[in-house]
Amino acid sequence: MRSLNRNKRRIYYALKVDETANKDEYGNETGEVTPVYGDAVALDVNISAATGEDAVQAFGSFTGYSRTMCIADNACPIEEDSIVWFGIEPFESHNYIVVRKADSKNGILFALQEVTVA
Repeated sequence: MRSLNRNKRRIYYALKVDETANKDEYGNETGEVTPVYGDAVALDVNISAATGEDAVQAFGSFTGYSRTMCIADNACPIEEDSIVWFGIEPFESHNYIVVRKADSKNGILFALQEVTVA
């Protein structure tokens, strides 16, 4: 998997660093958690216009994603559940979340699911 510089586009990502337990109005934990993310980091990656056959093969029959992005750097820290800003600045709510990661000897392929954050 090679990444030509002319095919790369700027994204911002934030890694999940912790989780906070949700509490009800009485201060009791509800059993649900809210993820806590670190600061947004800029990164240039190859991101697809839409999903295609290559992405379907890489992730099996999993179809719960709307875009894929690939990077030739195996040291990339992005993991599943990381959040991504694509086409918008990171001071707005994120618009994608990483739902799958497929790494190989030559790079990493990520499946991104579009989300709407209130």
